[in-house]
Amino acid sequence: MVDRGMDGLVLVAPVSSRTHLERVASTVPTVVVGRHGSSSVYDTVVDDDVEGAALVVGHLAGLGQRRIAHIEHLETDPTRLAEMPNARRADGYRRAMRMHGLAEWIDVVSTSYTQEGGYRGAKELLDRPRRPSAVFAGADVVAMGVLEAVTEAGLSVPGDISVAGYDNTTFAALGPISLTSVDQAGHEIGRNAARLLLERIADRHKTSVQVSLSPTLVPRRTTARPPE
Repeated sequence: MVDRGMDGLVLVAPVSSRTHLERVASTVPTVVVGRHGSSSVYDTVVDDDVEGAALVVGHLAGLGQRRIAHIEHLETDPTRLAEMPNARRADGYRRAMRMHGLAEWIDVVSTSYTQEGGYRGAKELLDRPRRPSAVFAGADVVAMGVLEAVTEAGLSVPGDISVAGYDNTTFAALGPISLTSVDQAGHEIGRNAARLLLERIADRHKTSVQVSLSPTLVPRRTTARPPE
């Protein structure tokens, strides 16, 4: 149920169907953050997740990494595969690997965007006959599980395996972690979401707007050249 007394809603990467989102937006002014796609009844603000993934792969390839694996969040719904950020990041990884001539090394493990998902995904990768020399985790929380599994296996980061995340969360910048990650320009996303919501509250029938912001890579100590 939607509270009709609310002035407006900002929904962050909602997993609901497009039909449900449009039903909500027809009742309350709505801005959807982090989910790609468009609608005539709500506005969207997104990070270019394909470009963000390309930044990670480009950074790792520039260090000489080739065996770059990716841990994604398992997605099966066709609409979410087209619109959710996790699916866009996995697609961006595949595209970037091909662009850098690394198609033969494409290796995607599907788990979940949780620390446990990262841990399970890393365990699977470490059990490969030839383990990857770098892991691109689809979110920083996933990278935390990867770091746990790598340490448990008696390996070092980045000496044995480089690890990169996505979201540039607060803990990624902590000294003991120092995780290479993608910054989504969160302040800009929030500013645009607030602006669009106020505009839609003022004019419920305005043409919908889709804003896409460019991410940046923040290299830190978890990525380096591959072991010899």
